Amino acid sequence: MKRKRKRTMPGGAAGRRERWRQRKRVLPGRMEFLMQHDTLTGLYNRGKMFAETRHMIDAHQDTLFVLLRFDIDRFRLYNSVYGEAEGDKLLIFLAEIIRKHAERFEMCTYGRIIADTFCICQPFDPGILDDQIKDLREYLNEYQKDYLLEPTVGAYVVMEPDLSVEEMYVRAFIGSKKCKHLYASCLGFYDEGEKEREAEETAIMNDMRRAMEQEQFIMFFQPKFALSTDTDFGAEALVRWNHPKAGLIPPGKFIPVFEKIGFIVQLDYYVAEHVCRIIGKWRRDGKNINPVTINLSRVTLLDPELVEVLRKLTEKYHVPVSLLNLEITESAYASDPEQIMAAIHTLRRAGFVTMMDDFGSGYSSLNMLKDIDVDVLKVDMNFLSGGMAAEKGKIILSSVIQMAACLGIPVIVEGVETKEQRDFLDTVGCDYVQGYYYAKPMPQEEYERKYIYRTAE
Repeated sequence: MKRKRKRTMPGGAAGRRERWRQRKRVLPGRMEFLMQHDTLTGLYNRGKMFAETRHMIDAHQDTLFVLLRFDIDRFRLYNSVYGEAEGDKLLIFLAEIIRKHAERFEMCTYGRIIADTFCICQPFDPGILDDQIKDLREYLNEYQKDYLLEPTVGAYVVMEPDLSVEEMYVRAFIGSKKCKHLYASCLGFYDEGEKEREAEETAIMNDMRRAMEQEQFIMFFQPKFALSTDTDFGAEALVRWNHPKAGLIPPGKFIPVFEKIGFIVQLDYYVAEHVCRIIGKWRRDGKNINPVTINLSRVTLLDPELVEVLRKLTEKYHVPVSLLNLEITESAYASDPEQIMAAIHTLRRAGFVTMMDDFGSGYSSLNMLKDIDVDVLKVDMNFLSGGMAAEKGKIILSSVIQMAACLGIPVIVEGVETKEQRDFLDTVGCDYVQGYYYAKPMPQEEYERKYIYRTAE
């Protein structure tokens, strides 16, 4: 019996081979497109956008460009609320806005970098840029009326065209941090001062661990005075960095960097140990010591080991907890009130005296004072600065002191620089003062000579 030949349908093996040959001719172009473009929006991807920007800047050396980097505030939350599909629709909408804006220029590159982050490079025209930002915000407001969509735009005006586009993008990102989460301010420019600050921050981060190992951080002390007797009553310990090459570095240079990267916790514990060691030495020498205050950052306050660390340090150096006072800025209370309140409660229960620093500098002081138990308020003399405002400042400051007295809370006023200020504070019942009128911050040796061993002439 003859076997029937299997019939091949049109487009069988031969057809498949032909289609494969055709696909091979088309595939390279398609693959190249996919490698250079974002699959969701169709815009250039990061690599292609940066490469095209490089070509554009190199080809038009006489044109001043600006590189913009923007994203949407709380985009992850938007995704969580409305779902990823709606998030993708928003990204496609943003891509269309970018294409529309690009039509204003003969030369312009743009792309999606990652997630909700986009990048545009265009000739720098401040007027057009302002219009673009305004349009962007209006488009976003119209797109979703039930959710506040706010852009954050960082801008780097390309003053150094030979920089890599990657570095330009980083500078635009640094500019964007100036306005992140600030309502009504969504455009931030990178300035040349940022470069110096970046270099300073990098040098600080490179040196900080070695500095701690070599004990380059040293203690300065600024005395406090009881106003009723004009006699010194303890001091505030202030850290300085005695750098072997740069000399004495003030805290304003390195503290913000340490706070940013979390190294502030190690520094706070370093200061606590050194102050306990110093107080222990004074006590062994038979001196009658008044309390010394150290500053604690918000990050350190949230460390669950804080109380145990301080307790062990006071035991190690035989320092009564009443001699180690703890100063916390008002902004720390405002940033995470429930956790800070719990930390303060634990510290006070362990016997530590806590002070609220910079009282009145924020917007919720009275409310916080109602909710948080503190032992001492610290107020700055800035209340009394400036013309007519100084008179109002006197009224506010005297009211704060009287209110604290009613609550049984002593007040320390810092920044006292003149006899007139000192006399005013005396009349309104201030308890303690601190400032240049009495004494500036001084090295440990000088403070000991004048206020501990009393050997200064």
